[in-house]
Amino acid sequence: MATLQSRNGKWRAIVRRKGHTTQSRTFPTKTAAKTWADRIEREMADMEARGGTPGESTTIGELIDWRIDTLGSVKAVTKTHTGNLTRLREGLGEIVARRLTSTEIIEYTRRRVQGEHMMANGLIIPACSPATMNVELGYLSELLKLAAPLKGVKLTSDPVAEARPVLRLLRLVGKSKRRDRRPTDDELQQLRQLFAAAAWRSQIPMVDIIDFAILTAKREGEITRLLWSDLDAKTRTALLRDAKHPRQKSGNHKRFPLLGEAWEIVQRQPQRDGEDRIFPYNTSSVGTAFTRACIRLAIQNLHFHDLRHEATSRLFEQGYDIPEVAAVTLHESWNELKRYTQLRPESLHRPLPEESTE
Repeated sequence: MATLQSRNGKWRAIVRRKGHTTQSRTFPTKTAAKTWADRIEREMADMEARGGTPGESTTIGELIDWRIDTLGSVKAVTKTHTGNLTRLREGLGEIVARRLTSTEIIEYTRRRVQGEHMMANGLIIPACSPATMNVELGYLSELLKLAAPLKGVKLTSDPVAEARPVLRLLRLVGKSKRRDRRPTDDELQQLRQLFAAAAWRSQIPMVDIIDFAILTAKREGEITRLLWSDLDAKTRTALLRDAKHPRQKSGNHKRFPLLGEAWEIVQRQPQRDGEDRIFPYNTSSVGTAFTRACIRLAIQNLHFHDLRHEATSRLFEQGYDIPEVAAVTLHESWNELKRYTQLRPESLHRPLPEESTE
């Protein structure tokens, strides 16, 4: 018997049947929820009548919806995770999960890496790197492993594991390459001039955000969620809530110093009624503005995240030691911190101490 629950203006349908995994989904209307629940109940009854097993006709797309809609409250789905699952749905969503083969995975991966994958709306997804595909297939493998005990979708073998040796041989998957890109002084000057000239028609203070990123080593998503109420004027520090951590996804709050002109940059931001964020802008809009500016200026292979590399490297070049730099970047270990450190050889020259004349 299906159960319909109303919450926050939406309707959630829950279907429970002995011998089957409980299924649920949320809909904007009660009619849609009931229609879906009736269909699921009929499919369960039909499967029992022909001696089938639960999950035998579940598609990859349905598993992805289940992972996001149902399991999302138990194991959070990040923005990156959602993006990868969305691309998997576009490429493999119509395939029945139990019939997924390593050959289909290899062909899908080839299309993705070579930029030949087309979405349902006819748009071509840009080519991705082997490292990106490695992560995407990891999410697919995890999805199939969760679906076996929780959804009754049991595969006779692991198609992702079977495909990996071939994918590595064809260099369609691989580890991410360490980036060592730092913006030059000339590139930063060009970006500042471009954004300053367009400041009159843009709400986002990109010059301040770029300079703040270089002074604090913070990502665009971290900058746009800093709060006025988390500033400490006495110590000139700010609190970063939910700092990125490989295991602790929430509650990892850390305080960091606002060095150099970072405090002045914060103080000149306008405060708005009812808005506690210092930089109350959409994270994606910040990244998009930076990317478009680089394209317009013909600056090659520069990402906003590279400003974090620039910030970390500058701190070392200014003479700060590892614990001091980590107090700004909020890295947990030297192994993580050194990935963001690309020192310029010329910066290592130190003036020799003057000889005593006494």
